[in-house]
Amino acid sequence: MRSESRKRLRTAGITEPRPLSLKRSVFFRMLLITLAAVLAFYLMGMTINQIGIRNVRNDMQAALQAHAEYTADQLDREIERLKFFMMEMISDKQLLRFAISYDILTDWERLSYVRTLSAQEYQIKRFSDLVDSVMIMFPSFRKTIVTEQSQFADLNTELWSRLLPAAERGKVSITEQDGRLWLLLSRYDGTKPMFLIAFSVSPDALSKWLGNLINDKTGDLALLRTDGSVLAACGRGREIRESGSAGSSDRLQADAGLNTVPLRLTGYTFIDSALEPFVLYRTIVWVLTAMALGLLTAYLVFYFRAIIRPVNDLFHSMREVERDTRYRIESSGNSDYDDIYAQFNHMLDHIEHLDAQLYEEKYRAQKAELKQLQIQIDPHFLYNTLYMIYRIAQSEGNRSIASLSLNLSNYYRYITKMPEQIVPLRDEIRHVTNYLEIQRIRFEPRIRVETDELPESIAGEMIPSLIIQPIVENAFQHGVKNLEKDGIVSLRYEVEDSTFRVIVSDNSGEMDEEKVRALWAYVTDPASPDSSAMCNLYRRLKLYGGNGNELALKCVNGGLTAILTFRRGGSRIENAADCG
Repeated sequence: MRSESRKRLRTAGITEPRPLSLKRSVFFRMLLITLAAVLAFYLMGMTINQIGIRNVRNDMQAALQAHAEYTADQLDREIERLKFFMMEMISDKQLLRFAISYDILTDWERLSYVRTLSAQEYQIKRFSDLVDSVMIMFPSFRKTIVTEQSQFADLNTELWSRLLPAAERGKVSITEQDGRLWLLLSRYDGTKPMFLIAFSVSPDALSKWLGNLINDKTGDLALLRTDGSVLAACGRGREIRESGSAGSSDRLQADAGLNTVPLRLTGYTFIDSALEPFVLYRTIVWVLTAMALGLLTAYLVFYFRAIIRPVNDLFHSMREVERDTRYRIESSGNSDYDDIYAQFNHMLDHIEHLDAQLYEEKYRAQKAELKQLQIQIDPHFLYNTLYMIYRIAQSEGNRSIASLSLNLSNYYRYITKMPEQIVPLRDEIRHVTNYLEIQRIRFEPRIRVETDELPESIAGEMIPSLIIQPIVENAFQHGVKNLEKDGIVSLRYEVEDSTFRVIVSDNSGEMDEEKVRALWAYVTDPASPDSSAMCNLYRRLKLYGGNGNELALKCVNGGLTAILTFRRGGSRIENAADCG
């Protein structure tokens, strides 16, 4: 029998299967694929490492630049505040009176003015961490009021001669003298200077002020003159600048100009500590790669012994089954494959039952076919009977019965003929009109039906079948059905360039905004039962064409208004036949 089977296979051009061997197995392919995967992951890891280093460097550069610009802006604001204080101080009435009437004042009055002005200077010094000293110089009586002294001090003529030329009339000037910044503002009496207000800002004060704005993450700062020399610095800013290593690869630099003084603020930060995790990551990748290669070798050896050999045993056993179906596979001693062998033997025990099951399935298919034929016959009997009722009522002049039977016949014909999943709008509206006519005859005169004429421009648009009638039915069953009089159900249309709407309204008087929200939550809830017509309609509408086709519920004058929105050109929507 086995030789005959082989002859038939060769005659049919079918190659007889061969046992699995190491050469024909996936062993070498797995080896190459795994090596390629390890190499790919290694290259990917190195690439990610380099990208991470570049991103960290860029982020630190951006953060340093932002901090430098922020510090420069804060320094500009601080100097602007000092300028404001100087402008207020030069307009102070006490100062003006003192300068003008000094010669006619008594010693007591002079001492009182000096203490008042000295207190103002002290307040300014306390307000700003930048101000090292505040002084007011009076050239006419060669005196100076200084924050450090409560009494007059003699005018420093040498300092006066250097500061006065740098001070512009009526404007705050900034100059550098003796290694410190001076903010100057002078007041003249005609061509003669009355007094000069000078705020001294020392490099130490600037360095301390800059130091208050840095931390371990923002780096070091240096305030540079136009020639590049350091005026003030915090942290290692002066050391970095003067060592000439500001642009080295392990450091970042950011510059920001100042608007108030001819200085430039430079920030520095070291990136070695930030890159330490990436260096460690690179080492870990190397170690993991070596471990992966070692594990791969061990795995492939185990694969040959634990997979290929047992599979070949299974292959030989299956060929024996081809010769004799009563053959059973014996245990191989491999506990993993013993379960497979037991399941294979169990499968053989059930093979002879398959023919009976196949016969039963054929019988069920024939029975279902007969039932389908019965379903197709019964509606025809219903249509014919309703048509006979219509002809009899028409012959006897009973228009209500004739209309009712005709509309009922058309109604059931539409829903039982199993129409396409999408239909022209005119067919759906014709079906809805039949339903409305039946309901009008049932509930007239206490319920009235109002319908607009279907615009010809959208009559051929394709929509899902039986999508409008459930909404109209809902308007009757849950809306106006129980009204004693003046019930209205309306059907209207709105047409736009890309969409059109079908609007169904009732005047039940029982709806409000809260009830509409509750109804909408129920309709859109995925857990709502499919037996609910509105829920089923909502889901079908979402399936049909995706976005652009919508259902909306509103409360209008105590009634419910349902708005169905469709995209125009629905017949061209892809996969429309799968909707519903």
